[in-house]
Amino acid sequence: TVTEIHDYLRLLYARVGDPYCPEHPEQKLSAMTISQMVDATLALPEETKLMILAPVVVGRKGEQLDLFVELRAKGFVRVRVDGKVHEIDAVPRLAKNSKHTIEVVVDRLRVRADLKQRLAESYGTALRNGEGRALAVEMDNESERPREHLFSAKFACPICSYALAELEPRLFSFNNPMGACPRCDGLGSISFFDPKRVVAFPQLSLASGAIKGWDRRNQFYFQMLGSLAKHVGFDLERPFTRLPERVQQIILTGSGDEKIPFAYLSDRGKPMVREHVFEGIIPNLERRYRETDSLMVREELAKYLNSKPCPECNGTRLRREARHVKVGTGEEARAIYEISGLPLREAAAHFGRLTLDGQKHAIADRIIKEIVSRLEFLNNVGLDYLALDRSAETLSGGEAQRIRLASQIGSGLTGVMYVLDEPSIGLHQRDN
Repeated sequence: TVTEIHDYLRLLYARVGDPYCPEHPEQKLSAMTISQMVDATLALPEETKLMILAPVVVGRKGEQLDLFVELRAKGFVRVRVDGKVHEIDAVPRLAKNSKHTIEVVVDRLRVRADLKQRLAESYGTALRNGEGRALAVEMDNESERPREHLFSAKFACPICSYALAELEPRLFSFNNPMGACPRCDGLGSISFFDPKRVVAFPQLSLASGAIKGWDRRNQFYFQMLGSLAKHVGFDLERPFTRLPERVQQIILTGSGDEKIPFAYLSDRGKPMVREHVFEGIIPNLERRYRETDSLMVREELAKYLNSKPCPECNGTRLRREARHVKVGTGEEARAIYEISGLPLREAAAHFGRLTLDGQKHAIADRIIKEIVSRLEFLNNVGLDYLALDRSAETLSGGEAQRIRLASQIGSGLTGVMYVLDEPSIGLHQRDN
């Protein structure tokens, strides 16, 4: 993002990218007809309660007063605002500076084979008002989050009916909620309580302090481990590394659904026994870290945290939809995260080989020229070994200085005098 190349990449993928189905990676998404939408709906269990919606605003700021007036004039009675259905005359005032999603309710019905014509008319109305998008929401189980089926007249998988609303630059930005991986919020890594940090002294026994805070000095937790040891059958005085793997897992992650009798002291000091599952030391730390309001406790627990690549996006920081959009044909087709992972010299070579057909070539030509010119500047200042997804904080002083030089000189401004204050700082002596 420092070099502005990622901004041009986002624009390129939004304008000429080809979306693919995540479940069937070889299947390019194509336009879905109304009859295909009706067939996919009728494949649901009979008598399923459905609500057909047309998305009119997705993640945009504003009060949208004119929109509600327009929808009322068209004869619509209900809208769904940020997941809640309202009568169109009783919609609460929307916060002007917050992002909102507004969907107009086109129809409410139960799935039956004789409603084929009604479904076709409802989807037709939804597509006209939703810019080629329609949403079928199951309403049978109101206690849970309703299942939603997105249908698109633009991008849909003919095999599994997976649909993508539309391609826009923010879908490819990990700094935007619309494009960021929902698991890691676009960070590419997640924090977790590392068993190796939790069990700080594995050569010691649990009683002697293998796990800080759970030894005999902490009476409450140690008493709990004593009851667990009695039930499972292990020795608290035995070094942690010599305990069976199954016992180590129960201690760290819990007993699952198995209830264990635990001995406690009542308020009056009398012994009592209560049966419940053993939470596990790591889930216990996670819960305390999540629920505590104490900054001191949070800082103490943070010592056991470590980070690892996000298992959902594999460190690419993008949501599933963005990871399955490619630019190019055949073997040269690449997703945006694959381009970002290439060394700059290979990225420049890739765009040199990239060929697009017809209208796509006309649209992408100017964008690709901007990308290539910036890649050339970075290669010319000796950074051809870096990748675009390299974190800025991991760059050396010289690398950061070269990027700044390339960004300034590569902007192509004319009639401007640059004053470079010690431009060679951090560079190798041979470049001075």
